[in-house]
Amino acid sequence: MVDFDDSDDPDEGPVIVRRAAYDEGRRLYAAVEARGQGAHVAFDIARDKAAACRASGDALGAGFWSEVFDFLMWRETVGGDVPTIVLEDDEVWDQATGKIRKSGTQQKRSIKGAQ
Repeated sequence: MVDFDDSDDPDEGPVIVRRAAYDEGRRLYAAVEARGQGAHVAFDIARDKAAACRASGDALGAGFWSEVFDFLMWRETVGGDVPTIVLEDDEVWDQATGKIRKSGTQQKRSIKGAQ
């Protein structure tokens, strides 16, 4: 679940990624870098694994490897000062507040003008 806003807003927001996809993406990137290969090889591996999972009917695997691919691609294309927010299994990113919250909890909202 890499989350990014791909609008024309020049203010790049944080890269949002789940822990499992983050860990696998970092491991994959380090492995190809250790072999002297560029980041594009890590992208290709993740994309190919997603395709193989889709071909075999493994929707969960395909989704996971697509997340890894998206994380690697997005992280590579944003500025170095853009933070990466890693979400644990019980967390979600609240775009409205710009903060992590526990899944299943909702932001309290007030209705202006309500009596």
